[in-house]
Amino acid sequence: MIPWMRDTLRSLLAMMLVFGLATVAPAAFAKPTFQNYLESLYPDAAAAGVKWETFEAAIKGMTPNTKLEKLTRQQPEFKRTIGQYVQKSVTDARIKAGRAMAKKYARTLAAIEKKYGVDKYAILAIWGMETNFGGYIGKSDVLRSLATLGYMGYRGDYFQKEFINALLVMQQERLSRKQMRGSWAGAVGHTQFMPSSFLKYAVDHNGDGKKDLWGTRTDALASAANYLKGNGWVTGRHWGYQVTLPKNIDLTRADDSYANWKKRGVKRTDGGQFPGRGNATLFFPSGVQGLAFLVTENFPVIKTYNFSDAYALSIAHLSDRIANRSTPFQGKWNLETPLNKKQRIALQEALLKKGYPVPRTDGRVGLEMRAVIRQFQSRNGMAPDGHADTEIYRAVVGG
Repeated sequence: MIPWMRDTLRSLLAMMLVFGLATVAPAAFAKPTFQNYLESLYPDAAAAGVKWETFEAAIKGMTPNTKLEKLTRQQPEFKRTIGQYVQKSVTDARIKAGRAMAKKYARTLAAIEKKYGVDKYAILAIWGMETNFGGYIGKSDVLRSLATLGYMGYRGDYFQKEFINALLVMQQERLSRKQMRGSWAGAVGHTQFMPSSFLKYAVDHNGDGKKDLWGTRTDALASAANYLKGNGWVTGRHWGYQVTLPKNIDLTRADDSYANWKKRGVKRTDGGQFPGRGNATLFFPSGVQGLAFLVTENFPVIKTYNFSDAYALSIAHLSDRIANRSTPFQGKWNLETPLNKKQRIALQEALLKKGYPVPRTDGRVGLEMRAVIRQFQSRNGMAPDGHADTEIYRAVVGG
């Protein structure tokens, strides 16, 4: 259906409803067909700047990908314990490959680090984690994937918006639908940018007039650096360190300067020295029974790439191992089963009802939310590690 006809029909239907001329039967609320769903997106796409020719070329002959529903339930960040995830991600083979890439692209990485002020080893770690240094950047039809996920209603309207963003990328970069290949979740290129991130942060580093995250590694690496810079990366600041704590340390004082952490008896587990200046936050990714870290403001910046603590800690550790600036993590992780998203949201909502300053109720547990959990733990005789686990869930929510 051409745009003006669709808009006219929508206007007529609205008038009929207003004047009581249309009877709404239960069938009217049935889920639309996939094709009807696609066509219904055009007004929003057009408002965003997508031309009809682009839209028509993208949806022509498109069918839903029925395999995606299963894949949405298999994301490793939430199926493995954090220790299992880090161990599987930061391997000797990946470290060796990262060092080889650091040598091969030394001049490019140095130029990117100088321009954006972002640690070049963090960029290498993202590249290694996302696509194994370009070994597999994905072959899925990105537009089909995003349209299917939007049709499923997975994560609200997020993927519907990303579908429209993907249309803009396709139009802006003069790409065909066939060229828009990537992961099953819609991420593209060597550093796996979602379409919204592409539009905001992708750069043409080599100056050839294209933002080519698929075929031009320098564009992809510079774009990742631009992404981290745009999300608040502090130049010259490390992400953090694994630490060893003295007995009976006051866990409620979780934010402090490096100088004070040192005075309080906290040491780097690898035997290194803390920076002379700066602050850091005490972080227990698997609870007080597991490993302890001091993290800076750059750690949550890494989490903007993927909000999983397991992912961010793997990026952070991989960057250090590639740079040969730390030893492997030492000690034993707490072998727990992470709370799922529904449980994390229930925890946040219950704490909010109890009067705690919960920053948001979206299931994401960042450093702010950990501070709220520490408040509850301190007031209720629990070890104030700020960790969202089954113990705090039962104490707050019950069950």
